[in-house]
Amino acid sequence: MKAYLFISKIRIQTALTYRFNVISTIAIQCLIMYAMSCFWIAAYDGGGTVSGVSQRDMITYTTISVIMGNLLTMGVQDRIARSVRSGSVALDLLKPVNIYGIYLAEDLGDCAAAFFQKAVPLLLVGTALFGFPAPASAVHFLFFLLSFAIGYLVNWFLAALLGLCAFKTLTLGPLANAKGFIMRLLSGSIFPLWFFPSGFRRVLELLPFMNIYQLPLGIYIGQYTTIEILLRTLLQVFWCGLLWLLFDFLQKKMAAAILIQGG
Repeated sequence: MKAYLFISKIRIQTALTYRFNVISTIAIQCLIMYAMSCFWIAAYDGGGTVSGVSQRDMITYTTISVIMGNLLTMGVQDRIARSVRSGSVALDLLKPVNIYGIYLAEDLGDCAAAFFQKAVPLLLVGTALFGFPAPASAVHFLFFLLSFAIGYLVNWFLAALLGLCAFKTLTLGPLANAKGFIMRLLSGSIFPLWFFPSGFRRVLELLPFMNIYQLPLGIYIGQYTTIEILLRTLLQVFWCGLLWLLFDFLQKKMAAAILIQGG
């Protein structure tokens, strides 16, 4: 365990050295947050509710969604692809620690650094522009933290599964772009799923994507009842476990038939 904690510490220290990247990212994210919030203000036109969600709730939803987007950035798929292209993956698999555990520790370190470098400044800017994005209640906030943690793992396993495709394709390219587009559209990070047609929404709610953004954000603004939160969290845990089993099976299969390219 100390090895993984050390890796996370190194990632935090590395992230702290790239100040220009942090500043530019914060500036871009602030513009995105402001543009999205203005869109919802114009759409609601000062009043009313849509699907039981008010304008204030949607601004809060947008602010927290942008913050989450900076915390849910995963590097595991690119790290796997690079190691396959260089051929170093063979040596990585011989190391005395689980290489995928190292990748997870690195991503957790990046997440911790992003919290202080990006999430906190974005929260302050969002509060200055639109008011503090308060959760529906303290209980909803605790459920949000739990759901966010599980959603983080769901997102990580999806990224890791995409990374495993590099064992066959050697490059992710269009696959990574398609995954990013699908994630943004179907996870509720931009448009909440309750704005979609009911039939289409029911299908999306059965997929793993909504467990990354939609569920935690819906909990945060009080869109779900306690019973709904518990049931949806159980489904979230189910997806997390299923993706873990699928990843564990595939990574062992890929390692057994590894293709060394270069290196």
